[in-house]
Amino acid sequence: MEQINETNKLETFFDAYHESELTAYYRIINTPSEFAKENLFYIQESGSLKSLKSHIKQREQLNSYLFMAVLSGSGQFTYKGDTHKLKPGSCLLIDCNYHYSHQSSDTDPWELMWVHFNGKNIKPYITQYRSINPKSVFHTDIATDYTTIIGSCLDAVKINDINSEFIISKMLTDILTLCITRRNNKIGQKDIEKMAKIKEYIDNNFAKKISLNEIAQEFFVSKYYLAREFKKYYGMTIGEYISAKRVNSSKELLRFTNKSIEEIATLCGITDTNYFAKVFRKFEDCSPSDYRKKW
Repeated sequence: MEQINETNKLETFFDAYHESELTAYYRIINTPSEFAKENLFYIQESGSLKSLKSHIKQREQLNSYLFMAVLSGSGQFTYKGDTHKLKPGSCLLIDCNYHYSHQSSDTDPWELMWVHFNGKNIKPYITQYRSINPKSVFHTDIATDYTTIIGSCLDAVKINDINSEFIISKMLTDILTLCITRRNNKIGQKDIEKMAKIKEYIDNNFAKKISLNEIAQEFFVSKYYLAREFKKYYGMTIGEYISAKRVNSSKELLRFTNKSIEEIATLCGITDTNYFAKVFRKFEDCSPSDYRKKW
């Protein structure tokens, strides 16, 4: 019953004001071409706003992804049941199918830039982003890295031709890449250095039989910490990284030596030739011998 009352209050609030009385905004709504929908990342809506009156904006079940950056002022944002305090430099990247809401501070109204976007191949980016930032909100001291791109997207939308759609797709990829690859301020320098040393250890020993337990003992950490932090920092499990190193080394031997498949498998740390072929095919979608013929 309380939720119904809050919804009624919200509807009454919006009925009392025109949108122009709540925010000063600049917005571009875009309808992409069929080609862009099928092949590119595309903008649905983008713009900037300055809050004039504190009010709640909420949506759900929207087939869209949202990136938003706070330029000035403060407010709060709720997503999947978690509420976050936002301030200048706060950014968020979310899947709008889930319920979300945001509200500017009444005493310190905020200014935002945002872009709603979509594309058939965006989900892997969002999945990777969520794996390193489950809360979907982060802070940056260089918000202009993001807002400059949004401004360029707005300029490109105005042109509205096939070339601009390719440019927009590239810029949206840039925003997603920045979100995924940014340095997490919560990761201390000691953790960064430890992960780098662990990676170096694997690089020097992948041709041997090494395990998660062995690496954890070598660096005096729990295997659970090791598994979690390595994937968070490098985007793959330790097992996946070791397999990738072995396959990469085997490709060089296949191309530039006359060694047999069995010899190469052993030199790369896999004594079972059938298993080596299985691992190789997983990465290259062909057998080691076919790779040697092609290259």
